[in-house]
Amino acid sequence: MLPGSLNLSLDLPELVAQDTRLTRCGQGYSGPCPFCGGRDRFTLKPTPAGWRWFCRKCGQGKYHSAIDYLMQREALDFKTVIARLGGKLSQPAALPLPARPLPARRALPDSDWQRAAWQEVQAACDCLLGEAQAAPVRDYLARRGLERGVWLAHNLGAAQVYDPRLKRKRLALSLPWWDTDGSQETLSAVKYRFIEPAAGGLRYLSRAGSLFLLYGLAYALESDTRLLLVEGEINALSIWQCQPQGVSVVSVGSEGGGRPEILRALAQRYQRVLVWLDEPEKARALAAALGCPHPTLLQSPRLEGEKWDANRMLQAGELQGFLKAVL
Repeated sequence: MLPGSLNLSLDLPELVAQDTRLTRCGQGYSGPCPFCGGRDRFTLKPTPAGWRWFCRKCGQGKYHSAIDYLMQREALDFKTVIARLGGKLSQPAALPLPARPLPARRALPDSDWQRAAWQEVQAACDCLLGEAQAAPVRDYLARRGLERGVWLAHNLGAAQVYDPRLKRKRLALSLPWWDTDGSQETLSAVKYRFIEPAAGGLRYLSRAGSLFLLYGLAYALESDTRLLLVEGEINALSIWQCQPQGVSVVSVGSEGGGRPEILRALAQRYQRVLVWLDEPEKARALAAALGCPHPTLLQSPRLEGEKWDANRMLQAGELQGFLKAVL
């Protein structure tokens, strides 16, 4: 068995449960790190290539596989772990093509950008969880109904970000975007959402060099049968928190854009595709770009003249029932 297949076959949550106590957070888990302690700095999340773990203190700024976990826990090298698991390092001359195509590849930001961006993301995560100055961001997320486990699983953070319009720093929510190459996560972009409104100031800003693909792409699982495309990161996080079974939730961003070639490749992996955008023209254009037959178009219900999007329904306790009905 090849290392990649071994990672898929190993039950990483079960391995970690032998060493530390984790709490369910959306589709993943969080809790104390089995290697360096802490309270909630360690997270587990599902990816197309199997479960991955991350520690904000000792994780070296990236997600790791089940094999990496065994190497660190048992103090063994890669070859020894593979041998003990009954795997082999030699790759056959030809491998069968995957049953479902992976999203099209893009030129991602280089390694120097990745290192600097990961440092910013980790610092923002630590700030959100423990710094007094981040209280408005914590309050904002709480008002939106997003639980602490979702913050941890998606590496949300708080940061003082320079607003070029106002020529000063402002407090912002940090939203990392990832791509995935099937073995480890890679940052593609970092978006900042300013928390407090300021006349003449920006509402959003992105880290220079960011490449916006699709938000939540790293969570799109091969085992899911349905794809739900939504508008806005907060809406995607709201749906993810409800843990809809067998559904990959991906956002095209707050502006409803996305990458058509990646959307087409992604949509082909699913038996059913649903598009939840509230502007009919954008929804129809996105549905046409997917290249899949008969995608389902959804719109937010209106109550007393007000739009109830996914996050509004989450705050009111209605999102779980709405998702059950439409899915």
